[in-house]
Amino acid sequence: MLLQTDPQMIHFSSDKTQKAENSKEDEFEEVEDNLPWIQEKALDVVEFTGSVTQAIPGPRVGTSSLPWILALPLAYAGITFVIAFVKTVKKFTSPRAKRKRLVNKNAMLCKSINELFQKGRDEVTPDVLKSLSEKTDFSVDEILRKYIRYALNEKPFNPDLIADIIQLRKASGLDDSQVTEVLNEISRRIVRDKGPVAMDMSGYTEKGFKRKLAVQILFGKVFYLSEIPEFCSRDNSLVIKEIFGVADEDADQLRLHTLSEAGDVDSLEKMVDDGSDSEESTADPSDDH
Repeated sequence: MLLQTDPQMIHFSSDKTQKAENSKEDEFEEVEDNLPWIQEKALDVVEFTGSVTQAIPGPRVGTSSLPWILALPLAYAGITFVIAFVKTVKKFTSPRAKRKRLVNKNAMLCKSINELFQKGRDEVTPDVLKSLSEKTDFSVDEILRKYIRYALNEKPFNPDLIADIIQLRKASGLDDSQVTEVLNEISRRIVRDKGPVAMDMSGYTEKGFKRKLAVQILFGKVFYLSEIPEFCSRDNSLVIKEIFGVADEDADQLRLHTLSEAGDVDSLEKMVDDGSDSEESTADPSDDH
């Protein structure tokens, strides 16, 4: 039995198919119309470059359409760019560049702490040091070491400076063993840069004499800090004299010489004496061991 097809249904189906195709074309055209402006410009540049390349006479590179007369300048420009890029990377990652960035970061750290002390010692708090640590990527013990090293070299060694250093030590939250290691590390770095202490200064040139005198003064300052109970406790891990190569009798002499250079001997000595008296008054009388 043959089925008869209604002409109206065929016509309706063809109209529906035509509308679907027209809808797809409209959608495609709409997508094309919505292409970003930058894509259109990029396509124009590619098309223009291709047409210009083909218009240039002369032999081509292999089977490509790129002429040798254009390939050579492009290759030279590419090689020049690569060389310049490599040089820039090497310069940025060189030891000298790293050293310069570290010096700048150290200077920023010391300047920030100085500004805090100018506002008042109470401004130097554990939270502030934590913030500086996060900003500089220095640990708290590094911050203490770097500032003490800077202060001993650049600032007058007087009671105000000692009070600032003690406040910084308290805000650091470090224990006595960590502070002791900070002093030991400062001593090692001084000896590495300037050499050990020399008590006999005869035979040195003027430059060598000044250098050794500076080492003596720095040792006296570090040794004085190690004697302040508020700053750190004395124990067997404190090896400042051994690092500098100083005998016990010479250490006391250099310490007194440093204090006389500071000018305020009585105030500085009082800090050590007050700290010792405080320790004795708070000690348990029944603890004989």
